[in-house]
Amino acid sequence: MIKKNLNKILFIINSLLLLVMLVSYTVSFIDPTYLWQISLLGIIFPFILAFNILFAIYWLFSWKKYFWANLIIILFGMSHIDNIIANQKNKLSSKEFNEIKKSKKHQFDQLINFMTYNVRLFNQNENINDNNVENDIIEIIKNKNPNILCLQEFNLTDKTKEIFDFYNFKSSNDNKLQIFTKYNVLNEGFVESINSCLYKDIILNDTIRVYNIHLQSNWLKTMKSSYINRANESKKIKDHIKSSPFPVIVCGDFNDTPISFTYSTIKDNLADAFKESGIGIGNSFVAVPSLRIDYILHNTKYKSYNYKKHKYELSDHFPISCDILVP
Repeated sequence: MIKKNLNKILFIINSLLLLVMLVSYTVSFIDPTYLWQISLLGIIFPFILAFNILFAIYWLFSWKKYFWANLIIILFGMSHIDNIIANQKNKLSSKEFNEIKKSKKHQFDQLINFMTYNVRLFNQNENINDNNVENDIIEIIKNKNPNILCLQEFNLTDKTKEIFDFYNFKSSNDNKLQIFTKYNVLNEGFVESINSCLYKDIILNDTIRVYNIHLQSNWLKTMKSSYINRANESKKIKDHIKSSPFPVIVCGDFNDTPISFTYSTIKDNLADAFKESGIGIGNSFVAVPSLRIDYILHNTKYKSYNYKKHKYELSDHFPISCDILVP
């Protein structure tokens, strides 16, 4: 009798969670300008998913007919789950890397390593109790030595000026957004009326356009305006990307999840490097284990490999990187 009553209570809870999960599948399509509250489901989606998986396991060994409801609804949202948990489709082994290096078809300088990192002003506000953050971040950049580096919340100091010495081409010294590159630059600028999106046209064998984005953060008192502002900015960025004369690669801190209108708008027809070559849970925000808000997106004619989240807790974000083969 006790078990029967317990199962009834669990069934009600599970049914409500499944309903919330179904609604969360619509978040990517609903502009927060009209219904911003639904955007909050993008943040809690990983937890809803985890609870429903636990319920599915429980029902499998008790009331099996309820197991199928969980399984069907979970599988129905596989495209969303794939945004949170990657299975490493494209992994470039050392052997394959050397083959590309030696290949006549692909020149080595076309396998480009990208890194994006919100450095939170190099701890200028002393959010971390560590006086060596500037040095440590600079050392990471020096050791990882990415071909193209996108930094958000850059803060110019005598120490961070060292980064400018590693690269031939960079943006103005005082920009909070920086795109550092070892290749020649044809052009650069901000998306009109949006200071949170810098782009740079970089000359390889062909020319590519790299965007560095840092959209508005969420604060409890301003969540409504944050979601709406990001939605409006993402639409302008999407239009700018569509008008690009060159294939694009987009890096940066969107401050929104893959289950969001912002992400789906900017991503549009681009590929997500995490989905292409990442593995496991792709959280990039240090404080929340399931929150992925930093991205590397690219034209689908390119292939990305070796997506990595680097577990350095020197900011509120982890740096992420990948290799992109540009034909």
